[in-house]
Amino acid sequence: MADSVTFRFSGGEQFAVDLHRWRDRLRAEVHEAAVDEANAIASVVQGQYPVGKTGKLRAGVRVKDESLTDTIQVRVRSLAPHSHLAEKGTAQRRTRRGWNRGVMPARPLFIPEAIQKRTAFKNKVRAIMGSPEPSLGSGSPTVTGSL
Repeated sequence: MADSVTFRFSGGEQFAVDLHRWRDRLRAEVHEAAVDEANAIASVVQGQYPVGKTGKLRAGVRVKDESLTDTIQVRVRSLAPHSHLAEKGTAQRRTRRGWNRGVMPARPLFIPEAIQKRTAFKNKVRAIMGSPEPSLGSGSPTVTGSL
């Protein structure tokens, strides 16, 4: 019977460093894909919004990167106070005296574009995550020992 057990772990430090580099590379690629798709949404929506007197509808489309350490979040918003009217339209409108002011037809641009670009983003992420893993350098963790 053995009175002691001896194990030696070698190469684990370099292996961990290589894994962190790989994770950081994947995160950077996914972040770049998210920013690209968000900017694509913003440019398409800005290009298709109608030009009004003030231009606030087009100028109100903003892209904000809210990514944290391990979380990637890029938010596209339409900050114009009347953007919902352009997206959803209005019902028949009349003044108090009964004068007809018409109907503003719905022209949904933002949500359909966001759905389409989100699908493209998910496909890009699948391709990034499906890329072959790199060789992880000289660090290959091994355990040696004796009983």
